[in-house]
Amino acid sequence: MAIIVHDDWSLSEKGRKDAERHRQKIDKAIRENVRDAIADSSIITKRGEKIVRIPVKGLRDYRFIYGIGKGGGGAGQGPAKPGDVIDQKRKQQKQDGKKAGNRPGIDFMETEVDIDYLLQIMFEDLGLPWIEEKTKAQQLIPKGWKFESITKKGAFSRIHKLRTLKEAIARTNIFVKDIIEETGCTEETAYAGLEQAEGDLEIAIHLIKTNTLVDIPPTGGVYFEDDDLRYKQIEEDVEIHSNAVVFAMMDSSGSMTQNKKYLARSMLFWLTEFLKKKYEFVEIVFIIHTTHAERVDEDHFFYKGESGGTFCYTAFEKVNYLIETEFPVDEWNIYSVYISDGEDFDPDRTMEEVDIMLRKNINMLAYTEINLDENLEDYGPFGAMQLASAIGYQGGLMNYFKKKFNFSETKEEGTVFYKDPNKRVLACIIKNKNHVYPALKHMLFERAST
Repeated sequence: MAIIVHDDWSLSEKGRKDAERHRQKIDKAIRENVRDAIADSSIITKRGEKIVRIPVKGLRDYRFIYGIGKGGGGAGQGPAKPGDVIDQKRKQQKQDGKKAGNRPGIDFMETEVDIDYLLQIMFEDLGLPWIEEKTKAQQLIPKGWKFESITKKGAFSRIHKLRTLKEAIARTNIFVKDIIEETGCTEETAYAGLEQAEGDLEIAIHLIKTNTLVDIPPTGGVYFEDDDLRYKQIEEDVEIHSNAVVFAMMDSSGSMTQNKKYLARSMLFWLTEFLKKKYEFVEIVFIIHTTHAERVDEDHFFYKGESGGTFCYTAFEKVNYLIETEFPVDEWNIYSVYISDGEDFDPDRTMEEVDIMLRKNINMLAYTEINLDENLEDYGPFGAMQLASAIGYQGGLMNYFKKKFNFSETKEEGTVFYKDPNKRVLACIIKNKNHVYPALKHMLFERAST
């Protein structure tokens, strides 16, 4: 039998290290492509599926090929200079993009990513802002068991050794002081007497007074009495979670084209998926509106279309009614998120309902306006006439928000994000799918000071 002897087995870890390095590259590529991934239409249209396929550019799936191919070569002595591009695929990139190329493009591979993992990457260190502890209707969430209280009685298996030792040392120090006061001896003699008396105070005093101590230096031992014993008490460990409700409101009127509805649903889809994953006791209420608002289930909200005119105030009116009847502010953290294209036939009434909502001292109101460059023909003859009328006479709803609140502005990816921390009002404009991710980050931050 052959025996392999090797002094250095570090190469045996090479495969594991290569796999870990490849995983890190994949993770980096996912983070770089997350904006495109979350706006992929296949994610919100395929119900119940938890796997997302993400194209990862720049990574090749290498494999071994047996033999020397015709395209193989050795060390060349040609005219190339350092820095020359020799990869044929990179040469193809320099061609005019409008012309058909005759060489293959950039290699990329698709990787399957679980939606939960994508959520983890997207929303690291994010959460509902301005969340508060409510005095009523709090949930006690079991976490397991804990040892916190210490008592003088209990099962010997739960004895707290450190606390018991501290009690014994403290009692011993008190006995030594009593011996010194009673006999006038030195501290060393007091310790020696207490040790030879095996912790008995009266015997130690008698030994010192009768000068019958054995001439043996004290060892510093500690003697325990029943009164020194301390026991850990087991208690159920719980977390207190205040209730929170998120009102997800969406304009589903005729002015919301398919592209607009898709972006709105995409944003709300990721918002609700995140909330369901991070918060165990957050209720999500779905509301759609045209000229009237209605509370619907999640399936209707994401997968069924509507049409009709636009009265945005109906959505806020519906939420105000639900706050009064089902979700009182002294029991619930209340978050309202409204998405529309900004076309409203009664914006003044809408802002009145916004005022009513804010006077209830809710935690946050967020307004997202979908503002795409579309032709009026996309709305049909009658829809185009209504939209032109709304634009001409009312203006976008965002203009009313900007006039009403003292917004600070930040810009990212070619759009604007607004925040009024005093009123706890957030707003932003989405122009394309690249704005969905920064809009979500703008809406979800745990610290009020952010």
